[in-house]
Amino acid sequence: MEKPLNYEQTFKIEIVNEFANGVHAQLLNYIFNNGIDINDKSNSYVILLDQLSEFLDKDLFEMSIQELDGLKIFWKCMDELIGGITKENANE
Repeated sequence: MEKPLNYEQTFKIEIVNEFANGVHAQLLNYIFNNGIDINDKSNSYVILLDQLSEFLDKDLFEMSIQELDGLKIFWKCMDELIGGITKENANE
């Protein structure tokens, strides 16, 4: 039997998923634009990208609404962090 669809949860998942992919893409673009080797596992930006990729692989439908709210806060913090990295390095 299929699990009933929870529209509030599905809506939150879509928001978190879109935002998270945008944050991930922002860091990936920064890495490519600065000629950083994506396979250099000693580079902190590559390590961060790998960690963010792991978060993107999580099954959000297995999370509660409270967990999704926490994950949204996490991605907002990552957005601020990456925005700071890209802005700081653009000014150098």
